Amino acid sequence: MSLNLGRAARAGTRRDHCERVNRVLLHLRTNPGAPFTVAELARIACFSPFHFHRLFAACVGEPISAHVRRLRLERAAVRLRISGASVTEVALDAGYQTPAAFNKAFQQLFHLSPTAFRRQGGKLLPLPSPTSSTPPEFTRMKPTQPKIVERPEKPAVFVRRTGAYHKSAASAWEAVCRFAYAHGLVEPGREFIGISHDDPLITAEENLRYDACITVRRPVRPEGEIGVQNIAGGRYAVFLHRGPHQNLIKTYEFIFGEWLPGSRAELREAPSFELYLNSPERTRPENLRTGIYIPVKQA
Repeated sequence: MSLNLGRAARAGTRRDHCERVNRVLLHLRTNPGAPFTVAELARIACFSPFHFHRLFAACVGEPISAHVRRLRLERAAVRLRISGASVTEVALDAGYQTPAAFNKAFQQLFHLSPTAFRRQGGKLLPLPSPTSSTPPEFTRMKPTQPKIVERPEKPAVFVRRTGAYHKSAASAWEAVCRFAYAHGLVEPGREFIGISHDDPLITAEENLRYDACITVRRPVRPEGEIGVQNIAGGRYAVFLHRGPHQNLIKTYEFIFGEWLPGSRAELREAPSFELYLNSPERTRPENLRTGIYIPVKQA
């Protein structure tokens, strides 16, 4: 086999592994509290259980058990922050049989007890400092009351990146746009959607997960790092964010810190997402508009 053929074969193998691990990541996202065995997840990825551990860690950067434990604890931290559920309720929902086991795991990851975390306002990491380019009028703005909409489920191609959102998002969009334009998927009516899975006040920067998604109208097969997922349909409270994308965290802070506690809305099990209404490549930062979709239950 020539050197070039060998490299092509290795690249094809890596793409295949990433595609199969993507199936597991999507399964974990859509079934966040469900019990699982490594053998079950290995079957989803079509790997043998023996090799699955190593292949998952190679693609994701951490072992499967540590990855799932961290996601469940971070999800529990978000619930402690935005809901009135008791620590026991949150512990059981996170898959822990006793509050003591949950407290121990929470303390090991966050170096803080669940009760102390809630007492200090549900924040573990400091807010990022605003950049000098942030227009002063934006720092005084607050989102208006949301519009309640019903959306259909929509399929989308996506690329996931991890790391600081301002870096991972740019890398993910470059990859998914390259694929979508090359395959003629950027059609009229398509939507550019970003899913920021993690709260930067809870999750360490290097573990933040971001999906860059482009909705599609025809079937697309996953290909390497290019995955396919459904953007959940249903009822959403939609907020309009005006200004630079790096200030989205301020709007999220308002939504979950002020609007949600003061409203009668109840969140449902689906990720929030951002619908980008204009292009950062052709729009001044202060003129950017982003719809933030918060999944809510029927009143």
